[in-house]
Formats: sequence, C-alpha cells, structure tokens
Amino acid sequence: MNIDLLFTQDGEAGLLASQNFFKKLACVVLDFETSTLTLEYKDMDYLELNIPVEQDYFAVLDASPLIHIGAVMKGDISQAYQVPLMIMDDPYRLEMFKDVGQGESSLQAFGYFVKSCMFGQPVHRDDLGDENTQGCILGDAMPSSLQFAPHLARQIALEAGLRAAPRAAPRGPSGPGMGGGGGGSTSQAGYYSSGSSLSTGSGSGGYSSSSKRFGSQQQGKGKKPPKSKDSD
Repeated sequence: MNIDLLFTQDGEAGLLASQNFFKKLACVVLDFETSTLTLEYKDMDYLELNIPVEQDYFAVLDASPLIHIGAVMKGDISQAYQVPLMIMDDPYRLEMFKDVGQGESSLQAFGYFVKSCMFGQPVHRDDLGDENTQGCILGDAMPSSLQFAPHLARQIALEAGLRAAPRAAPRGPSGPGMGGGGGGSTSQAGYYSSGSSLSTGSGSGGYSSSSKRFGSQQQGKGKKPPKSKDSD
C-alpha cells in the first residue's frame, strides 16, 4: 500500500491510499520529534509510516482535530471516513477538541476534501527503492476528477434521501410535555469547503519537486502551506 498526505488551501489534511485500509482506523498519531505518522487500528494494531512528514506541515496538522482517511482503486474513491488526529505527548489535545464533531456525512465531507486538494507529499511506500512510486499515487489524474465507487455513491444517495425525508408526526394525542414533531433538519458541511479545483497542466502527474503541488502548477520555492484558520 502506498499512502500520500494531502492538504487543501483551507488547511484540511487527509491520507489517500492506493488500496483500501484492510482494518478500520481508530486514529492517526503524529510524532513531532521523529516527524512520523502512525496509523492506530481499532484492534490495537498499528502501522508506522516510513516517510517523514515535512516540518512545513506541522502547524497545519497541529491545528487539525480530524484527518480524512480514503483510498482510490481503479480511479474511484473506494473508502472514505474521518478519524481523530492525535499529537504524541500532547495530553491536552483531546480536551481542546472535545466539541469537534465529524458532521452528518463523512462521505460528503471527504468528497469536498479530495476535490479541493492542492498539495501534499508521500508518507508511505511499500518499496522505497522504486522511483516510479515516488510521485502522487493518482499519477496523471487530478483529485478534482475523482468520483465515488458505486457502493459509496449509493450510500451517499441514501443518506441524502434520509436527511430530506420529513419526520413522521407522532401518533395519538399529545399530552403535557409531548410536543408535535418538527421539520427535518438541514444538512450542513461544517468547516468542510468545496474550494476550487486545480486545472491540470501539460506535464506529468505527481508532486512538483519545488512546490509539492499536483501536476505542473508552480508555486514559489520554499513557500509554506497556508495556516489553518484555527492555528492562530
């Protein structure tokens, strides 16, 4: 499995893999001292990723309570959800972000995220010596072009239908303290932003060596990614 760490212009972060994660993740842990990410599975197993995270991204990750988890197989998004992003030796992080929710639809949130990805880096490769795998796992494809696999598309449609359906009125007379049912709630995307998609350049896919942006789009050398709105 090859894994990339991706970011949006708004500071959202996510891990995109070349195949489905075979076990459900409980959280992702970042160690600032070693610059490594570790995947913690729900069964207490773990996987330490073998490519260090660049320090330019530390501030953005530190301000991100959640991280997107997804996989792309045969050109489609085949897995998508969010888990907490923990920082090693930070005992106050859970308290700081205790009120942060994951939203009503993790699939929809991931869709907004992946279509807004602007830059990133590889963080895990099965074969570190294979130079053909050092670029973005999407190759020439742009994140904005990705679509959900049929089974996830059906789930999104089902969730949308359930949110749009009106709530049933209670049967029988209402006694004291038993009010009638209200209307359905409106789904909100929370802090997830659809952003703007990248236009593909005429060069090869993957990360630019100077900018780490997708395709051949250029950025000034050494320019850091934008800070999250919550990082101040």
